[in-house]
Amino acid sequence: MDATAFKLLERKRRFKSQTLDIAKRRILQRESATALAAAYGINLQRIYTIERQVNAAWQELHLPAGWSEITLVAPKPLIAEFKRRARAATAKLLRKTERRIPSAGRPKAR
Repeated sequence: MDATAFKLLERKRRFKSQTLDIAKRRILQRESATALAAAYGINLQRIYTIERQVNAAWQELHLPAGWSEITLVAPKPLIAEFKRRARAATAKLLRKTERRIPSAGRPKAR
């Protein structure tokens, strides 16, 4: 994530100003979690939680409309079925997207 992406995230999501300050310093400036915890008087776990929440929010902004991300813990056959369905849905989305975006390699019909 870069500074431009961070500005977009700030506009799209509501985080407290201190949370955003910590996230900027941790993600953009790569400051150590220990130094940030000391500077803000919070525990180390909170720093990692902020980093995780901001990164998750950024990922959500890049999912297609109506999609969300999960961590799935289930029996292997169920996971295999889920993966099969997810691949099919992704392929369908890509086909739909390709129809809307003309190929750069094909000349336009006149």
